[in-house]
Amino acid sequence: MPDIGAITTVLSSVKAATEIAKMIKDADISLEKAELKLKIADLIGALADARIALTEAQGTIDQKDKIIKELEKAFELKNTLVRFHDAYYETDSNGEPCGPPYCSHCWEVSRKTVHLHFKPYKGICPYCKTEYANYRTPIDPKVK
Repeated sequence: MPDIGAITTVLSSVKAATEIAKMIKDADISLEKAELKLKIADLIGALADARIALTEAQGTIDQKDKIIKELEKAFELKNTLVRFHDAYYETDSNGEPCGPPYCSHCWEVSRKTVHLHFKPYKGICPYCKTEYANYRTPIDPKVK
């Protein structure tokens, strides 16, 4: 997906090209060059069409970016996690932590939900390699 800066640059370039083409068209050129003026008029029309299309594309991209942000926010709200000791857990119907733990580093830094893998005495994040003590990150917080 093109970024807004690139689209703005293209729009500026197209605008400049259109203005130059208009200057050439409006210049005092002899009548023998009538065909050249016609081609320049076609160029101006094509550049104007391109400019309109790019403006519409920019509007579409802005609209999609807004929708993506709304969906991301809805996803975060739907998948609410709660911190319990050193990790994050999903919540049950009572709002209590349950199920296997997620890496707190991955969640807090990049909003990735990565389950920990457990070895004797520690849990390890397979993504960022952060290690957690088993007594601070139970496999199931409901088991005492």
